[in-house]
Order: sequence, then C-alpha cells, then structure tokens
Amino acid sequence: MTPLGKLLMFEEAQLAEQFNVLLDRQQQAADYYAAMAAQTDDPQVRRQVEQVCREKKRHIELTQRLIEIVD
Repeated sequence: MTPLGKLLMFEEAQLAEQFNVLLDRQQQAADYYAAMAAQTDDPQVRRQVEQVCREKKRHIELTQRLIEIVD
C-alpha cells in the first residue's frame, strides 16, 4: 500500500471513531430528553421536549449514515 493509501485509511479510521463518539453522545441526549418528557406533568413542556427528542433521533440516523459512508 502506498503512503497516501495508508494516510487515507488512517484518516477514515479517525473519522469513523469521531462519528461513533458523536453517535454515543446523541443517543445519551435522546435518552435524557425521552426521560425528561416522561417525567413532566406539563403537556406543553412535554411536547417541546418530545420535539427535541425527535430531532436528536434524526441526528442519530444521519450520523449512522455518515458512519456507513466512512466504513
């Protein structure tokens, strides 16, 4: 393998690792917001927190796609 090929593989591995860290953090945030929504008695607050949770889940899907592209 050429030095350039090795460098590209290394950079792809680093990028995949960073995306996996991001994915983990996004999942933690989605779990946090889901728990928060379940604990609130205020319907308006629940709707807003559920919306944030849906957005986090969308970010999770997008990050999973990026990981697939890099792998």
